[in-house]
Amino acid sequence: MEKFSSQQIEKLIEIKREKGELKDQADCMHRDIVKCYLNGKAHRYVCMECGFADKSRAAFFSYPQSDRQMG
Repeated sequence: MEKFSSQQIEKLIEIKREKGELKDQADCMHRDIVKCYLNGKAHRYVCMECGFADKSRAAFFSYPQSDRQMG
Protein backbone atom coordinates (compact mmCIF):
# COMPACT_ATOMS: atom_id res chain seq x y z
CA MET A 1 0.00 0.00 0.00
CA GLU A 2 1.39 3.35 -1.02
CA LYS A 3 1.60 6.26 1.42
CA PHE A 4 0.85 9.91 0.59
CA SER A 5 0.32 13.17 2.44
CA SER A 6 -3.18 14.64 2.59
CA GLN A 7 -2.15 17.43 0.22
CA GLN A 8 -0.78 14.98 -2.35
CA ILE A 9 -3.98 12.92 -2.27
CA GLU A 10 -6.22 15.96 -2.65
CA LYS A 11 -4.21 17.14 -5.64
CA LEU A 12 -4.18 13.71 -7.33
CA ILE A 13 -7.94 13.24 -6.83
CA GLU A 14 -8.67 16.75 -8.15
CA ILE A 15 -6.60 16.06 -11.29
CA LYS A 16 -8.50 12.80 -11.88
CA ARG A 17 -11.83 14.57 -11.30
CA GLU A 18 -10.94 17.26 -13.86
CA LYS A 19 -9.97 14.62 -16.44
CA GLY A 20 -13.15 12.63 -15.76
CA GLU A 21 -11.19 9.57 -14.65
CA LEU A 22 -12.96 8.99 -11.31
CA LYS A 23 -15.38 6.07 -11.14
CA ASP A 24 -18.76 6.24 -9.43
CA GLN A 25 -18.30 5.15 -5.80
CA ALA A 26 -21.25 2.74 -5.96
CA ASP A 27 -19.67 0.87 -8.89
CA CYS A 28 -16.05 0.92 -7.66
CA MET A 29 -14.40 -2.21 -6.28
CA HIS A 30 -11.81 -0.13 -4.37
CA ARG A 31 -8.72 -1.95 -5.60
CA ASP A 32 -6.30 1.00 -5.51
CA ILE A 33 -6.32 2.02 -1.84
CA VAL A 34 -3.61 4.31 -0.48
CA LYS A 35 -2.82 5.41 3.06
CA CYS A 36 -3.03 9.15 3.68
CA TYR A 37 -0.95 10.93 6.32
CA LEU A 38 -1.60 14.25 8.04
CA ASN A 39 1.18 15.83 10.09
CA GLY A 40 3.16 12.58 10.04
CA LYS A 41 0.32 10.43 11.42
CA ALA A 42 -1.96 8.00 9.61
CA HIS A 43 -5.09 9.98 8.80
CA ARG A 44 -7.31 7.97 6.44
CA TYR A 45 -7.46 5.55 3.53
CA VAL A 46 -8.41 6.75 0.06
CA CYS A 47 -9.48 4.87 -3.06
CA MET A 48 -7.62 6.38 -6.01
CA GLU A 49 -10.18 4.99 -8.46
CA CYS A 50 -13.25 6.81 -7.07
CA GLY A 51 -11.99 9.19 -4.35
CA PHE A 52 -13.84 7.48 -1.48
CA ALA A 53 -12.10 8.17 1.84
CA ASP A 54 -12.58 6.69 5.31
CA LYS A 55 -10.56 6.35 8.50
CA SER A 56 -11.32 2.62 8.62
CA ARG A 57 -9.82 0.36 5.96
CA ALA A 58 -12.68 -2.07 6.57
CA ALA A 59 -15.13 0.44 5.03
CA PHE A 60 -13.66 -0.40 1.62
CA PHE A 61 -14.74 -4.02 1.86
CA SER A 62 -18.46 -3.50 2.41
CA TYR A 63 -19.64 -3.65 -1.18
CA PRO A 64 -23.29 -3.12 -2.14
CA GLN A 65 -23.57 -6.74 -3.34
CA SER A 66 -21.70 -8.37 -0.42
CA ASP A 67 -24.93 -9.88 0.95
CA ARG A 68 -25.28 -12.18 -2.08
CA GLN A 69 -24.15 -15.77 -1.79
CA MET A 70 -21.30 -16.89 -3.98
CA GLY A 71 -21.53 -19.87 -6.28
